[in-house]
Amino acid sequence: MDSDLLHGFYLDKLLVEPLNGQIVRPDSTVRLPPQAMEVLLALASRPCKLVTRGALIDKVWGPGQGSHEALGRAISEIRHALGDSPDQPHFIQTLPRRGYRLIVQPMGEPQDAAGAPSSPNARHGKQLSLFDNLRQRGVLEAAIAYLVSGWLIIQVADIVFDQLHLPAWSGTFVTALVIAGFPIAIFLSWLLEFRDGRAVLDQPDLDVARRRQFSRTYLSVIGALAMAAVGVYIYDSNVGLPGPQEQALAQPPAERKLPPVLDNSIAVLPFLNLDGSEETQIFSNGLVDDVITRLSRVPGLLVSSRGDAFTLEPNSASQRVRERLRVALYVEGSVQTVNERMRIIVQLIDSETGFHVLSRSFDRPREDFFAVRDEITELTVANVRVALPPETQAMANVLGEDPSLDVYVLYRRGVEASRLPETIPSLESALRWFDQALAIDGEYAAAHAGKCSTYVSAYPVAGDPAYIEKAEAACGEALELNPNLDVVHTALGELYKATGRYGEAEEAYLEALAIDPTSVASLSGLGVIYMLQQRPEEAEERLRQAIGLHPGDWSAYNSLGYFLYNSGRYAEAAEQYEYVVGLDPGNILGFSNLATSYMLAGDFEAAAPAYQRAIEIEPRPATYSNLGLMYYYLGRFPEAIDAHQRAVALAPNDHLAWSNLGDAFWVSGNAREARDAFLTAERLATAALQVNRNDPLLLMDLAWISTTLEKPGQADDFMSRARAQAPDDPYVYYIDGLISLRNGDRRSALSSFVAALDRGYSDVMLAADPQLADLRGDPRFRSALETGKP
Repeated sequence: MDSDLLHGFYLDKLLVEPLNGQIVRPDSTVRLPPQAMEVLLALASRPCKLVTRGALIDKVWGPGQGSHEALGRAISEIRHALGDSPDQPHFIQTLPRRGYRLIVQPMGEPQDAAGAPSSPNARHGKQLSLFDNLRQRGVLEAAIAYLVSGWLIIQVADIVFDQLHLPAWSGTFVTALVIAGFPIAIFLSWLLEFRDGRAVLDQPDLDVARRRQFSRTYLSVIGALAMAAVGVYIYDSNVGLPGPQEQALAQPPAERKLPPVLDNSIAVLPFLNLDGSEETQIFSNGLVDDVITRLSRVPGLLVSSRGDAFTLEPNSASQRVRERLRVALYVEGSVQTVNERMRIIVQLIDSETGFHVLSRSFDRPREDFFAVRDEITELTVANVRVALPPETQAMANVLGEDPSLDVYVLYRRGVEASRLPETIPSLESALRWFDQALAIDGEYAAAHAGKCSTYVSAYPVAGDPAYIEKAEAACGEALELNPNLDVVHTALGELYKATGRYGEAEEAYLEALAIDPTSVASLSGLGVIYMLQQRPEEAEERLRQAIGLHPGDWSAYNSLGYFLYNSGRYAEAAEQYEYVVGLDPGNILGFSNLATSYMLAGDFEAAAPAYQRAIEIEPRPATYSNLGLMYYYLGRFPEAIDAHQRAVALAPNDHLAWSNLGDAFWVSGNAREARDAFLTAERLATAALQVNRNDPLLLMDLAWISTTLEKPGQADDFMSRARAQAPDDPYVYYIDGLISLRNGDRRSALSSFVAALDRGYSDVMLAADPQLADLRGDPRFRSALETGKP
């Protein structure tokens, strides 16, 4: 491979920067994964020539290490970054069953319309930079080789000289020799390539270059040590080297280096519930949440996320807080309620010394809760003011509303219930608490927003469109009462997302972020909207931004995992779901998603225990449905039917659970039961389509269900709409292939399956699919699985 390619080259107007892992377009910069960049470099090193699939896999992943699926995914990533099309390629041409060809000549400068370089500096006419000269002449290699050799010599001398009882000065002599020889080695390695008074870049045969570079490095190291030995001997004879005690005094002890702790960083730990009552816990959690929210809006103050802070116990040791959260200060305290009075103790602590910067106790009536909360925040800010920028004069305005304490307690109960796993009982419980709060104060906008979000969450669980109507009414009331509350706009974003109004959802999330830029829910929701709008770079950026703001919040990792999963990046999705269950070991959603990601990546062995763990936590319909799919792919149809029947028993309004049950009945030979299941799935999916007509997954499901019920015209309509909504989704092509196969068109089915593989669909899953049993003997199908082409 031409080493110059590593330092950047142009493909027409696009600048490829391999060392930075990116492609620079005229209007944007696109990141390219390392393996995809290696594939592009391999193609660029042989422009306009066929590079076989096998050669690419061996070059990038190593012999026996890669797969055709991985190569296909890398090619798709390259095409996406270049803005190329597989059907009308401008950059990368696919040669069926053979490999790929880069059909554009890499250039050192972009070309103008006449084909001439647009810059006067032609690639091969450029002067080499200092770094390139050092690298090409082997100076850097010689420096590394010398440092390693010198370190080994000093270590051997330190051990052997004591055993041989050599004089104490001998160790000092060796150390000085190695130090003095380093600049000599650098000079020699440079001098050996210095010809005719200028730098000369030779490009001999690769094997010859490697042999010459090795011999140059060897001569440089040996010659440097020999010359340094003479020089140190002369110096020691005339001046004298320092003895062991002098060396010890001259060298200060090495300091332990840790990531910096910034002076303007703070955390709020969970407060201790002294009386153990449920109401006190509500007060405690609400107090911590409110203080974190208010502190996070103080300009210049860095506040650790709630998720990170809550990984520590109340009253944790200061050293542990400093090492875990890397903050200079932290707030801790306790809450106790007795009758109608509340006792709160708050301490602001220096994490480095463990000393109290502030310690206050509040013994007040319950009704003074909000006043105490504001006083705690103001005292904290006043005591960290010296660490903030000079221009910070006052706290940022918090656009909220404080209801009566009784209303607040009821509202907080609703919030806590809404954070539980989404089941009908937990969601109904949250709605009851919000309703009780509004029965006392009907103008409390936050409670209306809580109801809106809960109704949106309840819709897919209950399958009742009436929930969406109620959500719209609740969000409308909240917006009318307080349009300056971020949770109101976040709830609106969730409602619009659920009903397929993606443009309005984007506006709502952006409005919420304008009020509170640290809202993880709004960032994650915006990322999902961008994904649905086929804006993958923006989606991933927003989702990773949410993780950067609150690395301890499992929901941010879950949202990123959802994006990666739907992009066909199953192994990466599994990694994010591992974080979810690591942060929350009792998270059923995390274990279920983790198992499904493993399954689609073809790792059934890892998927099985994750499914089992999810069911142990709580038997839920989605978990049983996914477990049934795993049995389905393993060919264990009775167990698949049993798991799917358990899923529909728990979620009788889930169209996908019924459709999966129909598939299991069909492949096991129970045609009548399969038809009944598909009819139920059709009725439920059609009702869901009235709520969100732009959901591509729902459209795909309906296309397949219509096919099984022998309604080809309806299936074609649904597939056309799904393809328009998600043109690059591998599932679109997979379902299209299933439909073609069901209709007897094997050639079209093969083409669709190849397209699905090319866009990231798992070859393991395709090979194991029971619906494709008749294709397994087809050599074209086997070729597609092996090479990605029939």
